[in-house]
Amino acid sequence: MVGLTVELADSETEMIAVRGLCRSFRQWLYDNYPQHRPVIDLYYNPKKFEALLVDLPQIHARPKGAIFLARIDGEPVGCVMHHAQAPDIAEMKRLFVSAAARGRGVAVALCEASIAQARADGYHSMRLDTGIFQTAAQGLYRRLGFRERDAYYPVPPELQQILLFFEREL
Repeated sequence: MVGLTVELADSETEMIAVRGLCRSFRQWLYDNYPQHRPVIDLYYNPKKFEALLVDLPQIHARPKGAIFLARIDGEPVGCVMHHAQAPDIAEMKRLFVSAAARGRGVAVALCEASIAQARADGYHSMRLDTGIFQTAAQGLYRRLGFRERDAYYPVPPELQQILLFFEREL
């Protein structure tokens, strides 16, 4: 068994896998929170979401950003990325682990890789947002040293009650 690997994603093949995982995350939200589909579509506007996925390599370009792809036995199972949110602050985005890989340490490994890379790139802190229903993610972020904070970007009124914001020093 080759086991778990987490590496920077930069090839087109890796980006195809990352985009697929991002689409799976949005579908997971739809499947688990069908009553909140209008709000999910507000945050992940379907047309804008596809354009965002095309732009991921530019949004998270090295040296100030990074995209990580996790594999188990060579198969893509998770991703996370970060980019500059402010000169010395990185923002972690789009952490997702496929259902088949959950409970195997993939999310922790992805977050640790992103945190380590952001620190190496000179960031002093990292921020992120997550949904109020994503309690497993919230627990993970807290275990990794993130603390809840106020919103760090303008949030539409429709989203204010469903988003939580976190930050940690690097």
